[in-house]
Amino acid sequence: MSVMNFFVLTSAQVATSESLDDNANATIVPRAIDNTSPGVGINLNNNATGVLAGATVVLTGMFVAPKRIVDDPDYLHYCPNLSSFLLTLPFCSLETETIFAPVVP
Repeated sequence: MSVMNFFVLTSAQVATSESLDDNANATIVPRAIDNTSPGVGINLNNNATGVLAGATVVLTGMFVAPKRIVDDPDYLHYCPNLSSFLLTLPFCSLETETIFAPVVP
């Protein structure tokens, strides 16, 4: 099972993040959490706006983007405002098998 740190975004935050990416050199493509019962995550970001570190984050109806975006040199160079924006959002360690529905062959 694959566990990764993901930023958790609302649909409005997805729109904002997409407006801050560079499109040619560094693009963000948040993925919808499409499992029918993904549960909750635990916020690991001490700097998240409006969500305390350690607080639960509802995952149903949300989107995720890998936290590693804020450590990627291309994103930092081409879209620093995107990295700054993402760092205000909660991120959680999430199991991909739990948040994404199985792929139908």
